[in-house]
Amino acid sequence: MIKAINAAGMQNDGVPFKKPTVDLAELAEITSSGRLTWIECVVDSIIDEAPKILEKCGVTMDASLLLSGYVSSYEDRGETLGLMIPFVVPGNNKAQTAPILIFMKKDLILTIHDDYGGKITRLYNYAPTLLRKLPKDVDTWADRQTILLARIIDEICEANFSILRLIVERAEQFEIDIAGSRQITRDISLELSDMKTSLLTFLNAIWASYDTVHNLKYGDAEMVSDDEVILGKFEVILGRLDRQIQMAENVMVATGVNVVQAEVTNKVTIFIIWWTVAGTAALVPNTLATVFGLYPNHEQLFGPISYGLILSAILSTAFAYYYVKKFFGKSLGIEKLKRFRRKST
Repeated sequence: MIKAINAAGMQNDGVPFKKPTVDLAELAEITSSGRLTWIECVVDSIIDEAPKILEKCGVTMDASLLLSGYVSSYEDRGETLGLMIPFVVPGNNKAQTAPILIFMKKDLILTIHDDYGGKITRLYNYAPTLLRKLPKDVDTWADRQTILLARIIDEICEANFSILRLIVERAEQFEIDIAGSRQITRDISLELSDMKTSLLTFLNAIWASYDTVHNLKYGDAEMVSDDEVILGKFEVILGRLDRQIQMAENVMVATGVNVVQAEVTNKVTIFIIWWTVAGTAALVPNTLATVFGLYPNHEQLFGPISYGLILSAILSTAFAYYYVKKFFGKSLGIEKLKRFRRKST
């Protein structure tokens, strides 16, 4: 189902226009007039709805060519240029990717995406201001649409970068929770695996976007301007993507090392604390036995002394266990043992 079709562009007199709601049947008329038209489509299923939109806009390229690519695609068919760039979106404890299709022919840019492309929709809201800054001469059609295309791609890359910020915040909170003195029972390996998967998903998307932008700059497509100053906008985008890749790789390495180090430290701390409990359980009755041994004829009081030593051992162990549980929050791992027994049964 097509959820929304929005149109914006530049009329023949150079004045920007914007139509927030457009019917599918109106696309042919809108795209055939004006010096530049940007059609922004939000659909429920890209595979099902993209062919209908392409037919109305007069785009002959098959959307399946782009969708068959891995994360991103670049198809140059002379009079039509097709791109697929990934959006990185948050999911259930893991990041995932959603495609946005961009088709460009003379005086037309068409973007098709699902609900995850909210950033592009927000960019469309400022379309008149953006279009007002574009060249207005008839012969500069390639410069106009190349500048607009670079702005759309830049918005996608910035949206993906905001997801990296969320992943970093989650990683930092994860490290704080692991290093804290009081912890809840959690599956560290599963959470660390989800975090690594999110970072790998982000890296794959950024690398794919980098390849697509690189092809745009150096592919010498007919629909892209040859002006070096305008092509320099893609160089700026490549620089931003390169920094995002470096940041993601640093986060991946640092998070894994810090989490493993904190987990090992916690295990050693728990081991020392519970050996302290065991030492306390033996220390009190041992001290009492030494004191009782100084009394003459203590052999005759063997029974009462034994009961006293056993009672003191129980009380000292219970006190040490209560103190550790209350003020340190450490457990003997009984809950993990219970979960293991439930899984095995």
